[in-house]
Amino acid sequence: MKAFITGGAGFIGSSMADRLLLGPHNLVTIFDNFSWGHSDFLPRDNVGGRFKVISGDLLNLDAVKEGMAGHDIVYHFASNADIAGGAVDTSLDIRQSVIATYNVLEAMRHTGVGSIVFPSGSGIYGDLADQRIREDHGPLLPVSMYGAGKLGAEALISAFCHLFDMRCHILRLANVVGPRQTHGVVLDFIRKLLKSPDRLVILGDGKQKKSYIHIEDVLDAIFFLDAMCDQQINLFNITTEDAVDVNWIAQSVAEAMGLMPVAFEYTGGDRGWPGDVPVVNLDASKLFNLGWRPRLTSRQAIALSIKQLLERVPAETTRQAQA
Repeated sequence: MKAFITGGAGFIGSSMADRLLLGPHNLVTIFDNFSWGHSDFLPRDNVGGRFKVISGDLLNLDAVKEGMAGHDIVYHFASNADIAGGAVDTSLDIRQSVIATYNVLEAMRHTGVGSIVFPSGSGIYGDLADQRIREDHGPLLPVSMYGAGKLGAEALISAFCHLFDMRCHILRLANVVGPRQTHGVVLDFIRKLLKSPDRLVILGDGKQKKSYIHIEDVLDAIFFLDAMCDQQINLFNITTEDAVDVNWIAQSVAEAMGLMPVAFEYTGGDRGWPGDVPVVNLDASKLFNLGWRPRLTSRQAIALSIKQLLERVPAETTRQAQA
């Protein structure tokens, strides 16, 4: 299989590249503009020329078509990672989600690639308090530009699949954690505590409560669904069955860094930034009923990712200080 991964130098994309390259006959092309991606995340062993890296922008349709030609499947993982930034630059998610996704789909139409995997998110549902949310919930009323951009991308994917005989897996993910995170609450807390070990500023009131899923479980779910579901539109929530609040995460990070006691300070309000959803409660029974379960709970996923990030971030910070 020849796979084309947009955002392939980012957190999820590079992890997918590594997993695909475990298959001896797979070939992988990574397409990334390196705005959020890291060259350190790229595969190290290129024996037999089994992967290549294209430094390119999804807003350049000709470049996307040229890079995509000859592939079998697209993993469209490129996205704006600055969710709060979408309230400042309201064009950000239009460009990085909607227009970029249109270009990916148009390139697929021109090059004959018939399958796409797209990680959407809970932001498409909007703010539903503690309501348990299934895939068929409606109306969909996002409260952030990030959620609106993801919903717009989903709509384009659906239309292209119906019009041009393509197949898609749209995956509405819980918060994904793991060793290559480039943003998110766990990484944010670690970086803050490395700078100020005795105090931690927490956005909002710390009571925001969501599910967290480890990247390895996400990849397992993607391959499971690829094997199990071959409809034209395959739409699934992917999450754990438990949730944790931000205060628990803060306590866990501080303890793992051996810094207790740490003074927690709060910016106030029930959410971290405009467009944040304080409570997210995805229902993944549709996926679970097919026989798949995550190996790690939210608590276990957070604990493992803290350990993994503490092995990476301090060394990364030291290198940057020496540069």
